[in-house]
Amino acid sequence: MLPTPKTPSLNPYQRLARTTIEHARTSFLIPIFQRLYGCNNTKVQLTQLQALPPGTLGRGVADILARYNLQLIPHYENHDLKHVLLGYDMTPEDELKLKAFMLGNGDYSITCIGFLALALLTPELWPELTEHFRRGRHTLPVRHWSLTEYATQQVEQLRDQIGFYEAQESAQPI
Repeated sequence: MLPTPKTPSLNPYQRLARTTIEHARTSFLIPIFQRLYGCNNTKVQLTQLQALPPGTLGRGVADILARYNLQLIPHYENHDLKHVLLGYDMTPEDELKLKAFMLGNGDYSITCIGFLALALLTPELWPELTEHFRRGRHTLPVRHWSLTEYATQQVEQLRDQIGFYEAQESAQPI
């Protein structure tokens, strides 16, 4: 996983904005997916992911879910793989950066655009979100990637395959 830069100390408004964003994810989006798709057979799948070698996409997903004490949710695991593949943590800031990247990468879904609308609460992040949007535009599409298809593959090889590092270079502000 790529290192996440440290967030400077936040003022009360910025803390409230991040709490709101986190609440939208954990108390709204995730429960909707759980109700729509249930959580059947996810323990078996998670055990299989945990058994994969370090450095694989599936193991990365299992590790990040464990770190945040989250469970695997059917149809949401494909979102989780993007956190690992693209090096985004599961903080409010990184959720917004991931959504900006995915919008640039061609994800025009209501979930992506709707969640990214929460960026209106964080104007201090707008320059970074623009950069992550550009990264998404310069990276091969990953919107339709599925964990079952890519779980056993090495993260670094997948990043090379999609032009991840080149996109980081070309998306830097001038």
